[in-house]
Amino acid sequence: MRRRKRSVVARLRPFRIAMAFAGSAIVAAAVFLALWPGFWPHNVVVIGNRRVSTAEILAAARIAPHLSIWTQNTRVITRRIEAIPYIGTASIQRIPPASIRVNVSERAPFALVSSGSVRVLVDRSLRVLVPAEGDEMPLVFVLRPGTSLAAGAFVTSEPATEMRSAYDGMRQQGLEPVRLALDRFGGLEVTLSNGIRILAGPATDLEKKIRLVTAILAQVGDERRRIAAVDVRAPATPVLVYR
Repeated sequence: MRRRKRSVVARLRPFRIAMAFAGSAIVAAAVFLALWPGFWPHNVVVIGNRRVSTAEILAAARIAPHLSIWTQNTRVITRRIEAIPYIGTASIQRIPPASIRVNVSERAPFALVSSGSVRVLVDRSLRVLVPAEGDEMPLVFVLRPGTSLAAGAFVTSEPATEMRSAYDGMRQQGLEPVRLALDRFGGLEVTLSNGIRILAGPATDLEKKIRLVTAILAQVGDERRRIAAVDVRAPATPVLVYR
């Protein structure tokens, strides 16, 4: 007669007492890790911060003082820290038996953004960092009044992202934009560090317009000092406006 193959349950039945003991040991270890005061975070250090104070980071982190480092939700703690406008990234490192290390990277101011009477500093990703207290940034984006500039939020309006693209494109061509704004028709108007205004108009064909401006300014040579504006709103017929 052919013997039937024993089921997995049947094969494991002789080990059920050992398995129950192992399970109890695991539960006991988990309870020990969670409740033993020796694992409470007695030492919390913050590394990588310069602009944001350690006190502000710890206040945002809200690390529980009477909860084991092994049961603290590090993802939630990380998200709370990264909600601080100036914080770029955060990570949590548990160091047995009772220490936590918070590693952060900070954002760097990139431009001053103005919308009506509201003026803020943003980083390159256009995240709003803090209100601007003066003219501390050499680069200014002027947006329409009413643009949302809440601290910690990202400026996602199309004009803002177009201004950033225009700035990057001009820098690559050796130009130095210091102010980017919208004209009354919603077109782009750029002021260079030498005072020359670039009337670019709609963002369509922006790369072509930037190359055209670069070629025109290179051609005029010393006459550049007399130029007030370069109008490339119609790239086929660029116009020079003299002072």
